[in-house]
Amino acid sequence: MFKVSAPVKLRFVCPVLGALALAACAEAPSSKIVPTQKLALSKVSLAPDQARRAINAYRAERGLKPLVIEKLLTRAARQHSQDLAKSDRISHRGSDGSDPWGRVRSTGYKPRLAAENVGAGQMSFSEVLQGWKDSPGHNKNLLLADATQMGIALVTNPASRYLTFWTLVLGKPAKPALASR
Repeated sequence: MFKVSAPVKLRFVCPVLGALALAACAEAPSSKIVPTQKLALSKVSLAPDQARRAINAYRAERGLKPLVIEKLLTRAARQHSQDLAKSDRISHRGSDGSDPWGRVRSTGYKPRLAAENVGAGQMSFSEVLQGWKDSPGHNKNLLLADATQMGIALVTNPASRYLTFWTLVLGKPAKPALASR
């Protein structure tokens, strides 16, 4: 993704995070699907709490605070995975032109920070998590020190070339405005 070397107010950086997250997915999954993968598709599933525990264990190894699952971030992740599955593609850009930041905000979530990881073609959460760890941009998102919340989704499409579409959204809500006196 990108590196901020000096402290920058997140309200200026965060809108850029979504756009720059596109660079994190430059590596496309293999489009070579073997017939047995289609048979195994019925066994592909996502247990959000197990995914959260695995991500938090990875973060804890690096001294980072755990994430909690947030329903609006989960909604943003699910909607994007559905869009990717319907259009049979892998991208941070929605079929409607939306970016991660806009999708998160459209759920009603008011982000101070938002980032997105996507994956396609992996047949288990452990496989997609390993892919994210191995990708510098995705790994940077997994290890965002300021992130406090996450949403995750898996959508399958047996008629597509990738079969599985994974989205992880990380965020931190904006602080509530101070009450006027």
